[in-house]
Amino acid sequence: MAQCRERHGRRRSDRLLMPLRALRWPCFFLQRLIPFTGDRLFFTVWNMKQKQTECKRCGICCQKGGPALHGPDLALVRGGRLPMENLITIRRGELAYNPLSDAIEPVGQELVKIRGTGQEWSCCYYEPASKGCSIYGGRPLACGVLKCWQPEETLALVGQDLLSRLDILGAQDPLRPLVLEHERLCPCPDLGEVKKNLAAQDGCALRSLEGLVNTDLAFRDRVVREFNLLLAHELFLFGRPLFQLLQASGVPVSESRQGLKLTMRRNGNLTEGHR
Repeated sequence: MAQCRERHGRRRSDRLLMPLRALRWPCFFLQRLIPFTGDRLFFTVWNMKQKQTECKRCGICCQKGGPALHGPDLALVRGGRLPMENLITIRRGELAYNPLSDAIEPVGQELVKIRGTGQEWSCCYYEPASKGCSIYGGRPLACGVLKCWQPEETLALVGQDLLSRLDILGAQDPLRPLVLEHERLCPCPDLGEVKKNLAAQDGCALRSLEGLVNTDLAFRDRVVREFNLLLAHELFLFGRPLFQLLQASGVPVSESRQGLKLTMRRNGNLTEGHR
């Protein structure tokens, strides 16, 4: 695990004393639930009250994050319009807002989204000065059909014909086997079930998660070292680190010389996973 973090100029001994937000992965991920396509629909009612009939270029939809990619968008990826470093994978089991159920729930199938930037996680192609899109002529399908005042087309896309990492990576791509290996060794658990198990004070579940968290980090460190991966490529290939997903679900995470430790509250006290 030292390799990823030493790339930030810190020795392992120093890193153990530093908060988790100082690690390789950006701290704004820690509490961010990345939504499905259609997450911008929260302001639909406002627009309906205003009797809106066309885009006002307010920029709010772009500020709320990039869209999920669908089948027709594969040509944009393969043609270089949407490079890997501008994509992020949301793995099956992660928590996200679903506009169809109007609830935060585990993702039922993998999806790939355009990554965001900054604390607000605005779409990386959003241009604040002009409130426009830098790839408007080659924007993804979900952006093309989005009408915040008339959401039916956007809602119809939710969960349909989603692109996955294996759709994007060619059969001969040397990174493809790494994705398959990571999924085999470090599958993302159903985080809805995780929350239930931890609420039930299931110590075995906590210990199992702790092992998975450290396996995930060890795998990433090895691959980053062998392939010299950028963080942006890592987030597409393997999604966000499991420890960050658990933190967003309220699981305390800390560091020790043996690796990351998970804790849960039991009768008001914190209980460690490997006890």
